[in-house]
Amino acid sequence: MLKYAIKMYLREIFMNTTYWVILGLLLGAEYFAATQYESSLAFVELLQFIAIPIYIFLVSTVFFTEDKVLTFELVLFRKWSTVARGRLLSLLLSILPFMIFTVFLAGHYNRNDLIAPISVAILFYSSAVLISTTIGGGSRLYVLSMGLLFMLPFSSLVLIQNQANIGNPVQGFMGYLTYLFAPIYGSYAVSSGILLVNVDKANLGILLFSFLLGLGYLYIFERREVYP
Repeated sequence: MLKYAIKMYLREIFMNTTYWVILGLLLGAEYFAATQYESSLAFVELLQFIAIPIYIFLVSTVFFTEDKVLTFELVLFRKWSTVARGRLLSLLLSILPFMIFTVFLAGHYNRNDLIAPISVAILFYSSAVLISTTIGGGSRLYVLSMGLLFMLPFSSLVLIQNQANIGNPVQGFMGYLTYLFAPIYGSYAVSSGILLVNVDKANLGILLFSFLLGLGYLYIFERREVYP
């Protein structure tokens, strides 16, 4: 049943005109930022604060379901574990087209230093939004996911810029937390000397944290109660 669950979720994501329109606009904006601006900051800020949050939100809304819809999925696929794993795997598959193009674009325009931050950022935001779906569906989930995707990276931007204005780099635990919230912009800040963290350790930490969020999602989701 798992493969049928994955097929159904992917069909809901990809068999949608809105998805392809927004994907085309985002990829076009990335290409424009990479080719039309000499500074890499435009590309970095577009990815961190606009393109990635919008894309993750776009492919995640399929899972913002009310209990009535979730009940139907449980009847259809018979097990909590099938629904949970189907959602997790289909979300991972749905981010591949965007991730592959974005990583290719960064590498093609000699921004290999951004490849790892781009990858871990997409994985982190995806897993964070997915685990948020365990609270239920409806408007509160939309608000929470928007906060995770847009306010977390923006908070890192504000902190880094405020510290840069007074001449103090962000470092230590706060530095790694700041990098976690905005890995792509954090990588740029490290190269600029205003964020002092070990990028390799930070990326590895985000990868492991994303994995733990995924496991946490499976554990919590399978123990949910629904009220159809």
